[in-house]
Amino acid sequence: MKTEMIAAGHGGQGVLELANWFAYFYLVKGWHVAYTPSYGPETRGGKVKCYVVVSDERIDSPVVEEPDLLVVMNIPSMDFVPLLKKGGTLVVNSSLVKDPRRRDDVKVVEVPATDIAGSLGKYAPQPGKDTTIAANSVMFGACLAVTGGNFEAEREHIRTAFAHFLTDRKAAYIPLNIAAVEEGYKAATQGRAGAKLVSRPPSLPGLAH
Repeated sequence: MKTEMIAAGHGGQGVLELANWFAYFYLVKGWHVAYTPSYGPETRGGKVKCYVVVSDERIDSPVVEEPDLLVVMNIPSMDFVPLLKKGGTLVVNSSLVKDPRRRDDVKVVEVPATDIAGSLGKYAPQPGKDTTIAANSVMFGACLAVTGGNFEAEREHIRTAFAHFLTDRKAAYIPLNIAAVEEGYKAATQGRAGAKLVSRPPSLPGLAH
């Protein structure tokens, strides 16, 4: 099995972290992974994209030209939709992207990631802390769902991935991020929190439909 993914958004949305977590999650499980970030010179607000390949066999190339999975965090990143493989899956942050239906040959899963993350205040490391920063973790959970993962069965792998990157003071954000993954997973698998399946093409090997 191999899944090729592009995650895209703007600086400040945690796109690189999302792709890194997704890649490391599979690394912890013993898979082969390739992670290639790409971003502009801007610290925040610039275009950001990242290529990820995960496979249970050796990876010949880290280049992703026709992804099986495309994660879109904002409207400008819909420019990548033409690259998506026929029968692939588009996971879109519907909090910011209101009309993602630009192809009828792909599966589109709308998850209001920013809204879901903003509702997780009880997991904030400090009272009143803005939790919308965990929108990328919500999308991580959605990616887990559409690639056939099981949140409960793989909770410890998820925790291990976060613990690798969120160290020292950032460790206080681990509970928030795990909760965000769980809610994103639920949204993509059960249609909770406003998530909806826009279209469902024939099943694609390597992705859960």
